[in-house]
Amino acid sequence: MMTGFLQQVGGKLGEYNFAQLAIASVLLFAAYECVGVVYNLYLHPLSHIPGPPLWIAFPVTKALGMVRGKAEFQIREAHAKYGEAVRIAPNQVSFISPQAWKEIYGHGHAEFPKSFGKGVQMDPKKITASNAADHFRFRRAMLPAFSDKALAQQEPLIRVYVDLLVERLREVAEKGEPTNMVQWYNFTTFDLIADLAFGTPLQGLAERKSNAWLDNIANIMKFIPVLVLVGVSPVLGLIFKLIAGSKLRNSQTNHLALVSKLTNDRIYHRKQADRGDFMDYIMRSRGQAHELSDAELVSNSDLLMVAGSETTATLLSGATYWMLKTPNTLKKAVEEVRKAFKSEEEITFHGATAKLPYLLACLEEGLRLFPPVPLVLSRSVPPGAPAQIAGLTIPEKTVVGVHHLSAYHSEINFHRAREFIPERWLHESTINPASPFYNDRRDVHRPFSFGPRDCIGRNLAYHEMRLIMARLLWNFDFTLDAASNNWHEQRIFALWEKPPLQVVVKQREV
Repeated sequence: MMTGFLQQVGGKLGEYNFAQLAIASVLLFAAYECVGVVYNLYLHPLSHIPGPPLWIAFPVTKALGMVRGKAEFQIREAHAKYGEAVRIAPNQVSFISPQAWKEIYGHGHAEFPKSFGKGVQMDPKKITASNAADHFRFRRAMLPAFSDKALAQQEPLIRVYVDLLVERLREVAEKGEPTNMVQWYNFTTFDLIADLAFGTPLQGLAERKSNAWLDNIANIMKFIPVLVLVGVSPVLGLIFKLIAGSKLRNSQTNHLALVSKLTNDRIYHRKQADRGDFMDYIMRSRGQAHELSDAELVSNSDLLMVAGSETTATLLSGATYWMLKTPNTLKKAVEEVRKAFKSEEEITFHGATAKLPYLLACLEEGLRLFPPVPLVLSRSVPPGAPAQIAGLTIPEKTVVGVHHLSAYHSEINFHRAREFIPERWLHESTINPASPFYNDRRDVHRPFSFGPRDCIGRNLAYHEMRLIMARLLWNFDFTLDAASNNWHEQRIFALWEKPPLQVVVKQREV
């Protein structure tokens, strides 16, 4: 009897065309996707905010732009088309107004938690990814290392590497051949931060070689496009884990082992006590409620290395390029430096800050036109009532943020926004209504972020870039090599791609 029943069922199934079933399944899936597209475009709570329809309907199209290194520029053009608030994904809104900085990142309201994207895992032991309680503790332990007193004590340590950079560039000048300034800036900033963090030079300038952090950044840059696609496709994520996951994990494991060794050597086997570096100040929290564990010291030392080096090298590269692209600007900056000091020894942290307003304006304009962090630092609207951001009502759990590149390149915020014009930062432009830059919305310019989670290393970065640039303009005459005439036309994979910046260096004629 059972056999007869199975035969009947089999007979009935045999009447169906499996090709038709497959087509029906595909049509059902397509219908489901269409419903999602219609909802996202017309019925979603954010549907009143304009944005690129393809990105809203099919988020994978934005991911493909990120894979190509073009997405940040596409967001910039979307703001130029749609205005100060742009919907760049079904549940994400990008802003470019000064008010948005205060209402998303600022004080006086519930903290908007960071949003790192689907499938992205961040180390909670790092201050950038920590919860509110740990962030307060980390910040309290680390801030003394960046105080005015600490920076004054660290200046002799930093000058060692600036001196060495000048020495190396003198050797380059004697050869008369173009040199890659991106590489020299990387060597300098990573060497000096490694000394401040670990008391161990990386020998980049001394031996003209790369280091573990530069190599790790290069590896991550290769994998970022893949990670972006993983975030929008579980299938691609599985394939990635099978093909390259072990390689990436091994690379990270080896890197962490090196950082752990350097950190522990600095903590427990240091030869130079009270040298006034990062670790000296951070270790003073030991035995107090806000102390960092050894594991937290390792994670944050690694972070300080990258955040304190890569960003400064990027700014110096960008500022150098734009100054060389605008010869009149370069001429003014050089004349200012060489008239402000009688000797090179007078160029100090304090002197570079107090006596070089035009050079400082050049660096500020470099931060605007070529921001080291060109993307959006994403936050999530806290659960509960909707948030009011720049005059818009934004539902809970919406991903929001200010997009640096778009905000700084917008004609809404800056007159002649795509041009390198340091004069916009001079005091005269802020007080003279006749200045074409009087109405620039300078308070939208937050390259070190804003609020309780802004960058703790801001003062150090400013001191570094001012001292390095002033010393170079004092000693050398620079000319942009023709091979780098369009250096600014590069891709962004979270960080700028930064191809070689070829510059001809000549010893200053006295």
